[in-house]
Amino acid sequence: MNTSTQTLPDGYCQSAEINLKKDKRLTILLNIGAFIVFILMFYLLTGFIALVRPEVKNFSESITIGKMLGALGLTVIVLIIHENIHGLFFWIFSHGMPVFALRLLYAYAGAPTWFFPKGQYAITALGPLFIIGAVGLLFLLLAPVSRIPMIAFLVALNTGGAIGDVFVFFRLLKCSSTCFVNDTGEVVTFFECHD
Repeated sequence: MNTSTQTLPDGYCQSAEINLKKDKRLTILLNIGAFIVFILMFYLLTGFIALVRPEVKNFSESITIGKMLGALGLTVIVLIIHENIHGLFFWIFSHGMPVFALRLLYAYAGAPTWFFPKGQYAITALGPLFIIGAVGLLFLLLAPVSRIPMIAFLVALNTGGAIGDVFVFFRLLKCSSTCFVNDTGEVVTFFECHD
């Protein structure tokens, strides 16, 4: 079966689970990892900008407190866009309404009554990373020089924020090609056929 379903096929049993609700240690580690990835990505983007936008002189000097505060304000917008991309893919694959929530250490989109095949779930998990990343890189190439630091900040922020999605994706790679995934937003459960 290669489509999403609300009923698991016969012979499927839970094979693994990622539970952010119960596993606070994992949640904290993912947040630390997100911060490290954000810093690394921002550093890499400054090198990328130096190569593709040589007119941007002294990139670090063009970063002002005001620009960073503005970028922090846009953080909420990036978070909403990120989760809505997950939600869009949940809806495309199931035609069911996704759920959204914001917790202290993370935000999420989920589809608690649906089971998604491996391919569909991989697209859903990594969609925001690739879409926002690609659009952000395009903006870095085309935007006015004064906007470059803010765009770099937001692209780096989204990349760091996608660490949980990447973690889930790597767990998904361990599953068989016929697995199904249920994502409530806080708990991702993997099901495989054991017939």
